[in-house]
Amino acid sequence: MIRNAALAKVLGLTGLLVALTSCNDEGYLYYQKPVPSKHVEVPHKLKQLQGNSVVDIIWVIDNSGSMGAHQQNVIANTALFMSQFVRSGNILDWKMGLLSTDKADAPFVGFQPGQELTSTTPNNVSIFQSAVGRLGIDGSYEEEGFDPLLQALRRYPGFVRPNSTLALIFVTDAKEQGNQSVQSVVSELSNLKATRDTVSYGIFWTRDLGCIRNPGEDDWNLQGSRYGDFIKATAGKTWALCSSDFGKNLAELGKDLVSRLTSPRLFLDSRPRVSTLRVLYRGKDVRAGLPGTGGYWYFDQELNAIIFHDLSFAPGDDEEVEIVYDEDNGVDARH
Repeated sequence: MIRNAALAKVLGLTGLLVALTSCNDEGYLYYQKPVPSKHVEVPHKLKQLQGNSVVDIIWVIDNSGSMGAHQQNVIANTALFMSQFVRSGNILDWKMGLLSTDKADAPFVGFQPGQELTSTTPNNVSIFQSAVGRLGIDGSYEEEGFDPLLQALRRYPGFVRPNSTLALIFVTDAKEQGNQSVQSVVSELSNLKATRDTVSYGIFWTRDLGCIRNPGEDDWNLQGSRYGDFIKATAGKTWALCSSDFGKNLAELGKDLVSRLTSPRLFLDSRPRVSTLRVLYRGKDVRAGLPGTGGYWYFDQELNAIIFHDLSFAPGDDEEVEIVYDEDNGVDARH
């Protein structure tokens, strides 16, 4: 009985060694001790937090035959859109350019060196309105939003300023008809090292936004489309081109852009393990959440920053929050 038990023990050890040595090609076993995550607790004065007031805006407006009335809506409401940039003291340092959806067209305003359209350009509203008026409705029936955008940025690399936010606004009643993948477009934009962030907006004529075509006309849905995928990838927002409140929607777009840019943000010195990230005020957790969800802050992974969209939890002039998290040391548990 003892002999059989000993034999079983030897066979068991032999099997274990076989299993261990077959676990890697080199024929030996190694063990990598996990690196413990560093715990970070850092106080910050809220009055020291600042947003980014530098934004480079590119409009891509459809200039095909069905867009005449919609272009006039943009012209009529340009001043309402731009007025959001100076409301409540949130004065933006903006630059603006205009492209069409015909990739054969040169930029209509704002890209040529020395001819930039900025927040300090005299009569900037009327200059932009005139540029929209020159779009016309004789553009290509193969409407493309992405290729004209990338062509302009390649040809005029100085358009995007260091540390600016790049804001893209598409206005069209047609689906995007280019060939490059949405992911390749997003990747090329993200390779613009000067930008801190990219945000997109769309004013579209689509069925799922409530806009119905006449029988026989091309109908499409934003959901699952190239524009829809791009807006989603860049955390953008959309409005219906058929809306009777076009001016109100354009003003809301401008207001949203201002809020994204000027919201106080705190850039972290190291990558957090997101599940451990907390914001404390007077020792209590400040609720996280996107605007409209009841929260006060959210974590922007691209920027590696905490964005505060509501500071009402700390009404004083010299308030302080504490940022607490475990660093993401990037160590995976691997066999």
